[in-house]
Amino acid sequence: MAQQTGILGLRGTVGGLVFRKDGSVAQKPASNKAAFANKPSMERTRENANEFGLAAKYSKLLRDALRVAISAASDSQVAARLTKVMREVITLDDTNDRGQRVFDAANSAPLLGFNFNAGAGIGQTMYFPFEVTGSGADVTLSIPALNPVADIAAPQGATHFEVVFAAAELDMETMTFTGGRVAAPLGVLPINTAPLADQQVVASFAAVPAAASLVVGVVGINFYQQVNGKNYPLNNNSTNPLAIEYVA
Repeated sequence: MAQQTGILGLRGTVGGLVFRKDGSVAQKPASNKAAFANKPSMERTRENANEFGLAAKYSKLLRDALRVAISAASDSQVAARLTKVMREVITLDDTNDRGQRVFDAANSAPLLGFNFNAGAGIGQTMYFPFEVTGSGADVTLSIPALNPVADIAAPQGATHFEVVFAAAELDMETMTFTGGRVAAPLGVLPINTAPLADQQVVASFAAVPAAASLVVGVVGINFYQQVNGKNYPLNNNSTNPLAIEYVA
């Protein structure tokens, strides 16, 4: 918006003219929207923009599907970091033309090991063995042995922990998801609890996931401090790791 700076002086834009501070006048640059959409020299830019936008949508879909688990274990840059990995998956599509490439569950390996909380890694927190497998409508977390005192690097002030496990089926074409139901989680346990053995946590879907769907399983751990029988999240969840440990 133009403003008068003197008897005749103007600064800003009036119609198609730009009145500068130094008194010069120039024509307002034309919008480059049409050029972006049609100019041959910007074809690569358009292709990159299309695929980046799609990667951002895939990233949001996965975060929405696992929102409950992620809410207790994520950093401020998780959306950007996950979008970058989704972009990597898109580039593995060897069927569609550049700019039209899409997510293919068969190419989902780059997602494996993605850590939602960059400040807390599973490898630096959880020292017990575990395995995530899928069969039919179930995704199962198996923990053969867990001695919390020795196998968990609990942050200072933590009195309790919770092994987190969640699974989701994502349809990347319709942009929809279904969460698996965990009927019997391990729950919140004291860090000094007795060693556990042969634990299994199962996330079940109502039906066997479609072959084209992406099935994701995440594993993590939440820490709490118990005061007067109530569990309080520790350090604003900054010490809670959560990572993708299963893709299919």
